[in-house]
Amino acid sequence: MRLDKWLKTGCLFKKRSAAKEACEKGRVTLNEKPADPDRPVKDGDVITIRYRHGIKRVQALDTSKKSVSAKLAPVLFYKELPLTPEEEAENQRIQTLRLATRSTKYEQGGRPTKKDRRKIMKIKRQSPFSPPFTP
Repeated sequence: MRLDKWLKTGCLFKKRSAAKEACEKGRVTLNEKPADPDRPVKDGDVITIRYRHGIKRVQALDTSKKSVSAKLAPVLFYKELPLTPEEEAENQRIQTLRLATRSTKYEQGGRPTKKDRRKIMKIKRQSPFSPPFTP
């Protein structure tokens, strides 16, 4: 079975086109070698995927072409393997970067959240003679 089809069938990607794109950009390795989307997957192959939010390493268990539900796919199609120390360090770096750059939409100039809107309404309802609002 083709690698991109297997990644989609195993529910590691939502769309086959996304799996194909990840393979073409070098984010997927098959047995520690960069993999093309048309490369065949065999039982026992080790696949490493670099997502935007982290790294995942799996071993192919079944390469049949039938689709199953998303709940059964991790059980039937692959077994998750532990990451190497280098990959674990990369995962930690990605997580800290994501947490450091996380901010609310309202801080970025977007629409206020429901919580922000409630604070704004509370400020607007206050009389000019009451003490200032502190969030």
